[in-house]
Amino acid sequence: MAEKKRAVRIYHRNLAMVLGLILLVFILIPVFVKSPYVLNVFVLVFYMSTLSMAWNLLGGMTGQNSLGHAAYMGLGAYACCLLITKTGANPWLAAIFGMVVVGLVAGIIFYPCFILKGPYFTLVSIAFGEALRQFIINSSFFGRASGIGLPFGKDSWLDFRFGSKVPYYYVGLIMVLGVYLLMKKIERSRMGYALRTIREDEDAAAAIGINPTRYKIMAVVVSAMVAALVGFFYASYIRYIDPELMVQAKSTESVLPAVVGGAAYVEGPLVGGLIMIPLSEFLRAKYSAILPGINMLMYAVALLAVIRFRPAGILGWYMHSNVKTFIDTKLLRKPSVDVLEEVELAQYHKEEV
Repeated sequence: MAEKKRAVRIYHRNLAMVLGLILLVFILIPVFVKSPYVLNVFVLVFYMSTLSMAWNLLGGMTGQNSLGHAAYMGLGAYACCLLITKTGANPWLAAIFGMVVVGLVAGIIFYPCFILKGPYFTLVSIAFGEALRQFIINSSFFGRASGIGLPFGKDSWLDFRFGSKVPYYYVGLIMVLGVYLLMKKIERSRMGYALRTIREDEDAAAAIGINPTRYKIMAVVVSAMVAALVGFFYASYIRYIDPELMVQAKSTESVLPAVVGGAAYVEGPLVGGLIMIPLSEFLRAKYSAILPGINMLMYAVALLAVIRFRPAGILGWYMHSNVKTFIDTKLLRKPSVDVLEEVELAQYHKEEV
């Protein structure tokens, strides 16, 4: 047993070293990369991957395919901007306010909608997003189609306002890491097991004592609050928002990183975001003058290719590939599943005692 515990410790140490090295690379990127354009691409990757993780909690883990996350993001951005511009509130407090508002709205609006399944729930989410966008366009309180701008000024952490992209890079990195850890915690919790059971068979979940409505409401509220956080970050970064932030195409953009990376995995939106966003920005910068909208065309082609050839996404392929076997055995020195389970079970019993 001592030898097995030692093997597990070595594996966990090697895994921590690899993950730490990857994190160190991202921390050092602004030190060596001075191009504002490249840093802007990374900022886009961070907040779009975070938005995709918010969708993945509801769509990938729970099986409720929402196409209204741009509305959550937009409503969160508007709530924060209005509180800042009309009351002079601190932006960080405004972020909390926006998350609470969006979480309440999502919970109240979608509570009666969870009797709908499949494409009907998706249609409701689309209708919600478009209805909210039209309401904002026709409301003077929200600035109508002109939108709302945040005040400019000198750099300030208190006001979350900077002329350089480097502070936004690091805040975006912290945001994406924080949300990833939250999603990982949910995945391994009772809530995560309940959500996956509901995704596979809602009737069976109800039969074994899981309350599907309760857990789906929890999922939509958490998902909407994370999207609102992204809205706050976006508004602070761009310093301006308008109803175009809530168009349907933005919701589609939030779905694709998760689908391409692997919606069944928490890491899927991160992998998909690191591939799709830089590729989209490269095509937009290189060929938009020749073929406007080529980045969206690329999204459509990528989605069709994944659905046709890799429906489980990149991580779905990786989990059953020789590449993973090589990394696990040669690089990480991962013990067998039986050994891992035996050591974890022994540790669990020890903690219980």
